[in-house]
Amino acid sequence: MNTNLLNQIKKTSWIWAFLGSLVIWAAISILTRQFGLGSLFANASLASLLVIVSIGQMFAITSGDGGIDLSIPYVITLSAFLSFGLINGSESNLFMALAVVLGIGLLVGVLNSVTVLLFKIPPMIATMAVGYILNSAILIYSESYNFAAMSKIITYIANGRIAGIPFILIFALFAVLVIAFILNSTSYGRSLSAVGQNRFAAYLAGIQVNKTVMIAYMVSGLFAAIAGVLIGARVNGAFLDMGQPYMLQSVSAVVIGGTLISGGKASVVGTALGSLFLILLSTLMMVTHLPIGAQYVIQGILLIAVLVFDVNTKNCD
Repeated sequence: MNTNLLNQIKKTSWIWAFLGSLVIWAAISILTRQFGLGSLFANASLASLLVIVSIGQMFAITSGDGGIDLSIPYVITLSAFLSFGLINGSESNLFMALAVVLGIGLLVGVLNSVTVLLFKIPPMIATMAVGYILNSAILIYSESYNFAAMSKIITYIANGRIAGIPFILIFALFAVLVIAFILNSTSYGRSLSAVGQNRFAAYLAGIQVNKTVMIAYMVSGLFAAIAGVLIGARVNGAFLDMGQPYMLQSVSAVVIGGTLISGGKASVVGTALGSLFLILLSTLMMVTHLPIGAQYVIQGILLIAVLVFDVNTKNCD
């Protein structure tokens, strides 16, 4: 009975993020005395940006071998700067700017995968090193950066509403559906899971391991670039270190949502719910006037607790 229950929990590991989100939303409603869907939509809108970032992180983690992409915050910041600078308030520059920004995101993914696969550098070190290179590029670019207007189309995606529903929420839900289809119904999704579980066994099964891992890091870079453009449009500007909060949060959202930190198992629905849980938790801590330092401590403790549960659950297999 215990084994069956454990297996059932593992299959629906995102349930904890879902239930946790409901509990925290109820607590926020009680503390603010505002009962309704308004606060939930507001938090879901903010969570949508984290969902986009975390989807990319999920691919890197699922590829296994300790694959955590620490270059994500730098891709976000650089993408925000470049999108404003290249668009420069002109809609005619939009497609060119997006092509450059998204291309850089993909290129960063290639660089990350090459350093991991070719030079055998541990993923966390490799991606951090690439991140430092990007940070240098950000510092150089920001010295000559002059504030410019964002595209109205991107601004609407980041801040607009359809029938009262934030468009960014619709955008994030669409991304979740697409990624869920890729992971569950395509050969690449099956290959990614196999590679994350055991790369040597995947190789013996005829899977192109290096190609699969490279695509995972490219997806991570791509989604970080998309998020950078949307975050910049959301706050109507770009500034140094604007992507840093997403480093810890993206990993937390992925793991809380049920993706195995050791790789081989991904849950995009869980990642979305994990993102919502973290944003609601941040809102709750702000409502209770906790200092920012205490907020980071709580998030860190929560991540450690989830990792411990993740490891213990895996050991029970």
